[in-house]
Amino acid sequence: MFQLEKCNLCGECLVQCQWMDVDLEQAVTWKKLMNAGEYVPGLDLCITCYACNEICPNNAKPFDLIAELQEKYCRFFPEDAIAATEKQYTFTGDLHGLPDTKRVMTTCVFGKDEAALIQGGLYDLPRVGGKPYFCWVLFSHMGVESIQRKHARDLVDRLAKTGAEEVVCFHDDCYAMLARIAPGYGIDVPFRPVHLVEYLVEYVKKNMDRIRPVHMDIAYQRPCASRHTPEKEHFIDELFELVGVRRVERAYDREKALCCAAVKMLLGIGDPAEAQERNIMDAKESGAQAMVYLCPMCRNNLSAAAQKNELPFIFIGDLVRMALGEISPA
Repeated sequence: MFQLEKCNLCGECLVQCQWMDVDLEQAVTWKKLMNAGEYVPGLDLCITCYACNEICPNNAKPFDLIAELQEKYCRFFPEDAIAATEKQYTFTGDLHGLPDTKRVMTTCVFGKDEAALIQGGLYDLPRVGGKPYFCWVLFSHMGVESIQRKHARDLVDRLAKTGAEEVVCFHDDCYAMLARIAPGYGIDVPFRPVHLVEYLVEYVKKNMDRIRPVHMDIAYQRPCASRHTPEKEHFIDELFELVGVRRVERAYDREKALCCAAVKMLLGIGDPAEAQERNIMDAKESGAQAMVYLCPMCRNNLSAAAQKNELPFIFIGDLVRMALGEISPA
């Protein structure tokens, strides 16, 4: 939730945005209008990468205000298209076969399409997934945050029915929803969300006798949803150290990370190709031998630029499986 009382009109949320060219004077003017609930052109330029929430020095959550105003003034999609997409992901049946366990993994809607990423002993724990466990964060990218809010409690309630004390989130968006977004809506989450990388760190530490360092210089593709929960970033660095890879220093990383930019095409506000090429070349020119990704959507949307520039993509879980000897680094 946007916190007006924390906003001191510094303008940094817009000045530092990587997707709009705004000077300080314009940023402050726009921010005053936005705080009053009024339309500004910046609403049409925002690609919903969530970066401004992390940038804001006072944690006022400016993206939450942008999302509210985008829905108020700038519907990017006709109502019938929004309704059809909501219907596509809405589950109305009964839950069956719920595991009875203290820890469960939710695979969101990736359990079938990305099954190859969830293989081996690393993922030997009970799972739930599919439409009942869709996290709904997609809709804040579509400019209709209210739909995300509408379904958040049902998601939490369905996961709570497993009785699990901890829910490991395969998808970064799921973790953002459970750890930050749902509590921000005032929803009690009666279990501890565990980020996938926290789980991977735990697994590697328990199996250090099997680990053989991968010895590779890698770039990390930080997904947009990680902006909601930057406090977990240390797990990324810890995991890379444990498996023996070096995260190269580059321009588009950490707070300066570029998202996959595919939302530009989704919203019809430009071609993401230039930004995607710039991102991949930044990794290559910084000495990376491969790019490690966390979100499968990042891989899908950056793969063309990566293939063109001969930069391999490695899922972060597969990086661990390489160190464990389950799959070959080659």
